[in-house]
Amino acid sequence: MQICFLSKMFPPVVGGSGVYAYEITNALAEQGHTVDVFTQSKDTNASSLEIHNNVSIYRLTQSRRYLVTFETLYYSVKARLGIDFDDYDVIHGTLMPASTVALTDRLNFDTPIVLTSHSFALSEVFAHSPEKPADYLLKYVFHPMNMIMDNVAARSADAIITISEQMEVQLSERYRLHPERITTISHGVDTSRYRPYDDRHPAVSEDHLTLLFVGRLISRKGVDLAIRSLAATGRQDIQLVIAGTGRLKNQLKRLSSNLNVSDRVQFLGYVPDEKLPLLYASADVTLFTSVYEGFGLVLLESLSSGTPVIGPPVGGMPDMIKNDVTGYIVERNPDSFAAKIEHVADHRETLRRMSTASRSVAEDQSWSQVAKSVGDVYDEVVGSHDC
Repeated sequence: MQICFLSKMFPPVVGGSGVYAYEITNALAEQGHTVDVFTQSKDTNASSLEIHNNVSIYRLTQSRRYLVTFETLYYSVKARLGIDFDDYDVIHGTLMPASTVALTDRLNFDTPIVLTSHSFALSEVFAHSPEKPADYLLKYVFHPMNMIMDNVAARSADAIITISEQMEVQLSERYRLHPERITTISHGVDTSRYRPYDDRHPAVSEDHLTLLFVGRLISRKGVDLAIRSLAATGRQDIQLVIAGTGRLKNQLKRLSSNLNVSDRVQFLGYVPDEKLPLLYASADVTLFTSVYEGFGLVLLESLSSGTPVIGPPVGGMPDMIKNDVTGYIVERNPDSFAAKIEHVADHRETLRRMSTASRSVAEDQSWSQVAKSVGDVYDEVVGSHDC
């Protein structure tokens, strides 16, 4: 097929939707499809990216992160005006952001539209805790606008792919979309990159049970819960390693000090992509503390590295985590986390067993398998249009 892939996010931009765009387009190209990716320009040199010969990257607009919703509208209109959609068999866009919102009037083309929903805007509204004036604009203006655009774009799509069962329920109940139009296809993971290693990351002590948090230090990620959970164990043989940057760093350091665990909490800051796999593999348990996630790539990256996960039932947790097999699903409070952390600290054989099972689960989630499932959705919508 000739595929038009619309995604504002694409490497070197980081984030789940950017990773998805990069991995899924390369995997589709590997399976024989031709993919034109239309995204935003970025100053960072992306020449080091490995792009399949069947994938072409076109950058439509400049990134303006401080006006994200208007940026989405502008990007979408530029796509509508600058792309001949009749040249393609299928258009694949996104929700949150609604990259295809300008395609709702299809008088000038009949190419079927498939959307992948990476997040749910209404949940973003509730999960976002304002810290600065700009946060209030995001919570009470931009996220509600995203919700409207997502709703409009979703109703123009022939099929919608969600990345977790939880999101499928949200789209059906909140947007009143017919369940037959929605297919859940979980994220994939590069199992050759994220895997168990014999070496140990220098931040991980052999003398401690090491808990790992990977993500931005923002309110929605709930990093404070990881620190409070460590404190709730009251144990000196457990450490927490935090990989990520964000505006809450100083606040979280103060929290660690106030809870008397600063000697067992390491803030690594930004960890380069090439060093993340070893960090995952060296840790004993990953803590998934988000208030809300569409899926959470951290889940699969950790499982693929042989590291089980403890977290609440948000995002892809209910899809990927089975209690006492690949980790634990717990209530979102320090005592619940602490109970399971102490359990694995005292039962290392259980931890080793879950490590093996975690890797096994991830091996069934390769990007090539995800791309095959996405290709099946393409076949269905193209077949429907041909009838």
